Amino acid sequence: MGAFTSQIIVPETKACTKHTDPKKPNWITIHAVATELSIAEVERLWLRFKQLGCSDKGELSDEAFAQHPVYQDAFSRNIMKKFINLRTKTISFENFLRGLKWCETSNTEDKLRGIFRMLNNGNNLPKDIFRKIIERVYIQPEDKGNIDRVVNTLYQFMDPDNTGTVNEENFLNGCLKLPQPLLEEALNFELLPSHMRQELHNKLPEFSSTGPTPAPRSNVGGSVAGGAIPDDKTLQKIAVKVYNKDWARLANKLDFEFEDIEEFKSQNNDKRSQVYNMLKRWKSREGSLAKSSVLAQALRECRMDDAAALLS
Repeated sequence: MGAFTSQIIVPETKACTKHTDPKKPNWITIHAVATELSIAEVERLWLRFKQLGCSDKGELSDEAFAQHPVYQDAFSRNIMKKFINLRTKTISFENFLRGLKWCETSNTEDKLRGIFRMLNNGNNLPKDIFRKIIERVYIQPEDKGNIDRVVNTLYQFMDPDNTGTVNEENFLNGCLKLPQPLLEEALNFELLPSHMRQELHNKLPEFSSTGPTPAPRSNVGGSVAGGAIPDDKTLQKIAVKVYNKDWARLANKLDFEFEDIEEFKSQNNDKRSQVYNMLKRWKSREGSLAKSSVLAQALRECRMDDAAALLS
């Protein structure tokens, strides 16, 4: 994850702790604003952070983390190390939030590259190391007999030249050959479970990382009422919001297959145009059922709340 660390670690001069501490009533709200997460998400993760053993200052030292059972898992330990401030040797709550947000909102390619860089410290994966990783996944006794078969099958995807080692590009390309729904499910990470997010959204209209959601309006000047069909101008605005996120996941939510997504990509090199064409195809395919409420729910399930707000 080395190249992605800059998206997680905040310089101390710009950190939330310059303006608050855990004893102040604005601790949660300042972190919510800084990370563009909802109050509900920050509150939930603050509880988890305290369970990991953070100090009264809202920092988690390596010594304290080592006492938690999660530390015994090498993969979890490597993830947490990416959140560490190298000067203080601690993880701040803000960096913890930003790291988990990255895990939730990054696109498929970035997640796969991040995973590869944690498996063997970014080095190529020889077959023996790869086997040890699979052994940690297949922990049930009845699964042990499948390990060699799984390793050999995956190596056919990831080591096409039979070199006996897997580099980052081959790992990425091999994973992308897996069935899209299976890959999406494996990489899915939610700060709040989908059912909880939807329940909060239904009860609290202002539940959004972008602030209060305006009341539904008529379709004037590009705004869209909740049950209306979004116009092309609104779809363009949505494309601008989501093109640099995992829009393939959104396409899956809208019932497009892997082949459809590849078609959108092949038709135009511009990602915004790819997303816009996908949304227009969805609108054309669904006809009178292409309601803004349906699209908004799909966007929220993909953690694209700022784009969903355009449909309010």
